[in-house]
Amino acid sequence: MTFSAHRKAISPIISTVLIISVTLVSAVAIGGFVFGIFGSSSNSARIQVTGISLVGATLAAGTNSATPTCATGTAANSIILTNTGTELASATSLSINYGGAVYTFPITGACAVTAAGTASDNPLTITMAATDLVTGATTGASFSGTVTMNNGAILIFAGTFI
Repeated sequence: MTFSAHRKAISPIISTVLIISVTLVSAVAIGGFVFGIFGSSSNSARIQVTGISLVGATLAAGTNSATPTCATGTAANSIILTNTGTELASATSLSINYGGAVYTFPITGACAVTAAGTASDNPLTITMAATDLVTGATTGASFSGTVTMNNGAILIFAGTFI
């Protein structure tokens, strides 16, 4: 007997299974990248409202002329923003819906929420003067609102006046 007589090829069933397996793995890999399932990570800000403290009893004579400012720490009338993303973003305006009216206030000055892991300005507190916020707010009354960011994100929040 010669050496070539002892050689055996793989069976047609095994070769069919191998071809189908390679085709499926290739299709999943290509489809994942084309349809964004395996997309690359990108830097982005992920900001959320993590605290709301608006005092209602002091707002009975509101002039609706608040100029929100930004700081770190806590304040009586404040909204706290936290960034868990890798990029900073700035708050540009604040709106509060109460009593059928929408009160919109531009945020002046630097109001940037820095990236996660940055020691300064994360979390960031937007503070307002109590007597300038909204007219007729009372303790226990419900409100909703939004914070608009410079990257186009709109953060929605709701609560009750304390």
